[in-house]
Amino acid sequence: MDMVRRAETAWEAIAEHLQLVPLRPEETELIAVGWKAMKAQRYQDLQAHGLGGRDKALVSRAFLRYWSSASAPAHSHEDLIVDRIALAQIWLALSPKHRRILTVLAECDDRRDAERAMNMDTTTFTRVLGSARKVFFALWHEGEIPSKMWGYDRIAERHQNVMSLVRLRKRRALKRKASGVVPRKGRPPVKDLGVSNSELLARYEAGETCKKLAQEFSVSRSLITDRADKARSARAAVAQKSVAEETK
Repeated sequence: MDMVRRAETAWEAIAEHLQLVPLRPEETELIAVGWKAMKAQRYQDLQAHGLGGRDKALVSRAFLRYWSSASAPAHSHEDLIVDRIALAQIWLALSPKHRRILTVLAECDDRRDAERAMNMDTTTFTRVLGSARKVFFALWHEGEIPSKMWGYDRIAERHQNVMSLVRLRKRRALKRKASGVVPRKGRPPVKDLGVSNSELLARYEAGETCKKLAQEFSVSRSLITDRADKARSARAAVAQKSVAEETK
């Protein structure tokens, strides 16, 4: 990308970000937004020219396949027909177990659901599925060297598209801004128990357990322990200060 387009791309992204955030962002945050926008635009430019694959110097196969069909003098259904016939022939050549696991995975659209439907653990399911895919690739290439995996399983919400997440965050930010809700930053406020830390420590030292105190105030035992430790530290600091004053 030339410098003018890079600057324009970063400027547009930063200006849009400033309109969406509820609080004034840091300078480093705006710089990061600009860099991300330039990288995303560069990736889109590469994809438009068929260079979005792992090797940026080679045109991707999908790009060539699409434009070979689109730029032909007349559109041909030959590739689609050949693929469908080859799929039907390969499907019949697969073993019933391999056909079953591929069908269940396609129907469930989720590996965990497919594992339960096949009554298999994760290790066994992965092994059988990998075997089915290898056999399919070998038959598809008809004696040639089978290709590598064409892609990866990107199923379920944990593999959402990055741009979808970015747009979702923007919509949420606009919704918060419209409703006047300011996101909280920093630690949550200190919970008020209605008693001082020194009183909690006194009750604990008098024989009451942390479990009993936690049930009384509807908090966790770790909170009671933390408040008692703070009271103990404060008491020790006061005692140390009084001793220092007496020795003067």
